[in-house]
Amino acid sequence: MNILFLTLSSVYIALLLFIPSLTQPIMALFKTLPIGLLIVMVIKGRSQLQNRTFITLLFALSFSALGDVLLALDTGQLFIGGLAAFFVSHAFYIITMLPIKNWRLDVLLLYLFLAIIVFCLFYPNLNDMLIPVIFYMLVLTIMASLTWMTDKSNGFLVLGGAVFVISDSILGLNRFYLEIAHADIAIMITYYIAQFFLINGFINHHSNK
Repeated sequence: MNILFLTLSSVYIALLLFIPSLTQPIMALFKTLPIGLLIVMVIKGRSQLQNRTFITLLFALSFSALGDVLLALDTGQLFIGGLAAFFVSHAFYIITMLPIKNWRLDVLLLYLFLAIIVFCLFYPNLNDMLIPVIFYMLVLTIMASLTWMTDKSNGFLVLGGAVFVISDSILGLNRFYLEIAHADIAIMITYYIAQFFLINGFINHHSNK
């Protein structure tokens, strides 16, 4: 299953590199296939997961897939819809990580500090996107911080949260600050890694229990 995920992710990234002129619906389809496979992995591991975890992970991945489609089809108007979909996805990841076992103020302050730095860079260009971006960065910061604090915390979860922050930071800087060469490739590589680590972190936690 892991090899198949790597293959599907690599196929989409190869399409971005070598055949970016494919129609948006086709690109959207290939973009969501790796997330679809993660949904299959969650369904396959249902017997190892708590019922709440199973349901919240399905919602988190489903809204991620929706966000992928909206961003892949984005001609300018759908970006906020994609942002909203990922906001909901992070909210479900947060619910999955409850209850909190060990509050880590140092981790929260570190992620907040990084978020403020990135936000200050693209703040002048946000305009009407100011409020949606603030709320999105807040929920992303909480999600990444909680990977350290949940009773399910493990290396996969911590890395997944951190790499998700990196992926979305590249996306935000590329869209609102300055154009980054091959940003789409960097965004998708880190995005797929983040989702893979998060899902495996939750599954491995329950498997070990």
